[in-house]
Amino acid sequence: MEVKDLQEELTCSICLDYFRDPVSIECGHNFCRSCLHRSRVPGSGPFPCPECRHPSAPTALRPNWALARLTEKTQRRRQGPVPPGLCGRHWEPLRLFCEDDQRPVCLVCRESQEHQTHAMAPIDEAVESYREKLLQSQCNLGDKMKTLLELQEIEAKIATRWKDKIKSQRMRISTEFSKLHNFLVEEEDLFIQRLSKEEEETKTKLNENRLKLNQTISSLKKLIVEVGEKRQAPTLELLQNPKDVLTRSEIQDVNYSLEAPKVKTVCQIPLMKEMLKRFQATKIKTEKQNRHNMS
Repeated sequence: MEVKDLQEELTCSICLDYFRDPVSIECGHNFCRSCLHRSRVPGSGPFPCPECRHPSAPTALRPNWALARLTEKTQRRRQGPVPPGLCGRHWEPLRLFCEDDQRPVCLVCRESQEHQTHAMAPIDEAVESYREKLLQSQCNLGDKMKTLLELQEIEAKIATRWKDKIKSQRMRISTEFSKLHNFLVEEEDLFIQRLSKEEEETKTKLNENRLKLNQTISSLKKLIVEVGEKRQAPTLELLQNPKDVLTRSEIQDVNYSLEAPKVKTVCQIPLMKEMLKRFQATKIKTEKQNRHNMS
């Protein structure tokens, strides 16, 4: 008996897989015990054979030990490596692609209960379809990368302009404070400290934004490489869940809000000059009061 014919003899006509705990009924046909129970109408009366419709009593079920041993021996002989292009369960050519399970299947798999409601496509059509989708995904990712690189360039220019503003503001503060009296030195230091704190906080925020942008770019680069490798992969490897990489490509987010930092610390020199005038007036008044008390 040829291997294919032997496999057919050892296959349950209900589940289309190797027998599991095979039983014989009155007409002589064999089925998996669990398959037969699922196909029967609940009750204790006779039931029709799933193949020939001949009635058989539930009490007529007999374990077919010989068939079980033969099935087990045949399965053991097939536990070696599955040749490329063959179904690991049925050793049949992989001719179809199951959209629901995202994997190639054979014609026997298609007829099994597991795949009866699943959408199937010829494997050649599935390959062409997913190659086109992966190519489109790769193009879309390229566009996203271009957008991110442009944002990165703009971000660098914004940071440079901000640094120039910080430098200019620091020079103005130092110049204005140098024109005042010694008692304003502490005020100058206070403003410099505030500006430095603002600088550090803004630097931290810019670094966080730059890190986030670089991480997004790095993630996108890896995804582009992954999509490219998936698109160039052999047929069976390409059809191992191609939707996963397509989904991750579609949801890759490149939205990035550019925010030009502003210098919040402002040196209000006119107010300080007014403070100086009041200080000088208070000092003169105090000195006059002291001279009057001494006289």
